Amino acid sequence: MTANDTTTVAPPAPLPPAGLRALSPDRLRARFANPLASKELLARMRGPRAYIVAITLLLPLAGVAGLLYMMISSLPNAEFASSTPVGKLFFATVTTVELGLICLLAPALTADLISGERERRTLDLLLVTPLSRRQIVVGKLVAALGSLLVLIVLALPIQAVAVLIGGVGWEELAVSLLILMLTATTYGCVGLYWSACLRTTRGALLLSYITTLAGVGGLPLAFMLALLGNGLFGTRNMDDLLWPLAWLLNGPQWLGNRYSGNAQVLNPVTMQLEAVVGQLLMATNPLLTGVTSAAGLVAGRPVIALERVANVELLYVAPWLLFTGVHLLVAGALIWLTARTLRRMTA
Repeated sequence: MTANDTTTVAPPAPLPPAGLRALSPDRLRARFANPLASKELLARMRGPRAYIVAITLLLPLAGVAGLLYMMISSLPNAEFASSTPVGKLFFATVTTVELGLICLLAPALTADLISGERERRTLDLLLVTPLSRRQIVVGKLVAALGSLLVLIVLALPIQAVAVLIGGVGWEELAVSLLILMLTATTYGCVGLYWSACLRTTRGALLLSYITTLAGVGGLPLAFMLALLGNGLFGTRNMDDLLWPLAWLLNGPQWLGNRYSGNAQVLNPVTMQLEAVVGQLLMATNPLLTGVTSAAGLVAGRPVIALERVANVELLYVAPWLLFTGVHLLVAGALIWLTARTLRRMTA
């Protein structure tokens, strides 16, 4: 090689910005991958438990839907055509049955995740793995609820029969799917939390079902007792006590007609506070959220709006949206508390 010869070296390729490197597929996969979730989900799907859960959820649901459809198809054509609530009745019944089955299965699938490891004396081995406590909790939860969430999606065609019957739109179907999946996630987190707090699976399962029963049936039962007690002993109109529920069901016209001519006695601050508290209470319950969300979708109410009643503007938020926010916060808090409980075991 002579002195005049020159070699051309290609410059190195510029590195992407640090932000793009952090968002690369490999880094994201390494950050969010959970080997415990993959292992346990694969083991659950291979075992007989997945088939038992599928039969427990889909078979009763298909039986109820088939019975209702036979009853509807036996109606005369004229009566069927004039009976607009038939599709809504089918949809409400099937969704309620599915909600009950989910509340039965979700705690049972998660109440033994930590306590079962403790009873088998394998919890210490799990805690010394390189996985963080949050990864252990999320991995256990994903493995337990993954099959149930898949079954909820598989049950969607049974609910979709209501769309073919009429009276139910795809929006109501999507909202019901969201409510069912969030309910399964929240009460699955409840079972996982009690499983970490208690030493035996039996105690965790018992407290999980008590908590689920209180969360799903407590508020409707309180409303029924309030109505019954007012009818037996009270003289105050229950519309004054439960007006947020009636407002969510019937719209602002109901309040406008009720308070027409009495605008001077309305306290804007008190009514707005009662409206916000009432909506938040309703958003904790899947049954009330489903009913009020369906009423809002049928009436064509917006997702978020200011509705004027007499001299008061009330903030309206779609019940399903509030339900989503409340249950995501509750599920996140339960996951954090469960991980904190596991940290205390190794402290």
